[in-house]
Amino acid sequence: MIRFAQWRRPGNSRGFTLIELLIVIVIVGIMAGMASLSLPDKASQNWLTRLEQLTASLNYAQEESLSRGSPMWAMVDQNGWRYFRRDRFEKLQQINHPEVFAPAEWEMPMRTLPTEIQLGEDAYPTPLTLEFMSMERRAQINRDRFGHFRLHFE
Repeated sequence: MIRFAQWRRPGNSRGFTLIELLIVIVIVGIMAGMASLSLPDKASQNWLTRLEQLTASLNYAQEESLSRGSPMWAMVDQNGWRYFRRDRFEKLQQINHPEVFAPAEWEMPMRTLPTEIQLGEDAYPTPLTLEFMSMERRAQINRDRFGHFRLHFE
């Protein structure tokens, strides 16, 4: 019968050796590094979400204005966006309802030219391009000749 050599620790001590602890620390460090690489970048995720919300709300406002027969205005600037409609005295009044028309702010610094967009005035509006920059990211929201807004990233 073959006897296998068994390694025994001196005395009756229980615990881990320094090498065992170092190996565990290295393995945990590698796993933590891989996990942090797989996490999404919150800043770019917020950037994308906010621009998609703006694009969707512009399309909704365009359709709403055309169906009601009364134009709306969207104001987009570095602070966020807001929607307006003329009241019976022909003054622009900010719209808060439904929720899609509530004023919204960017969650991160955004550079864009202040723009006033009239929606629903014409079924075939003039094409328009809104440019947005934040950190090293660039995006455009384009309105085609049919009034549909589309988001493009560069």
